[in-house]
Amino acid sequence: MPGKKANTAIFMVAATIVNILLMLIFFVGFGIVITLLMNWIPALQNVTMLMILAWFALSIFLSFLTYSRIVKWATAKFSLEDKLDPIFTPRRNWPRREE
Repeated sequence: MPGKKANTAIFMVAATIVNILLMLIFFVGFGIVITLLMNWIPALQNVTMLMILAWFALSIFLSFLTYSRIVKWATAKFSLEDKLDPIFTPRRNWPRREE
């Protein structure tokens, strides 16, 4: 059985692949929706740059939101807290230098 560090590395690689797939799904999905909206509502063609900005922003935001919820769900469902190393450890209280 691999150790905690190996489990963490495997989890992070799998989570990164899932995040990239989510980004692609949202990017393509919003691209199709925005293209259809711009064809159905001709007035939206005047704000093409704003629509492209919304396309990118929504794709990034929703993929991040979905990714974080999936990671939280997977961590709780499979009780991964004790199987993974903490990725972000709290800062140590370093002694302050006296000046």
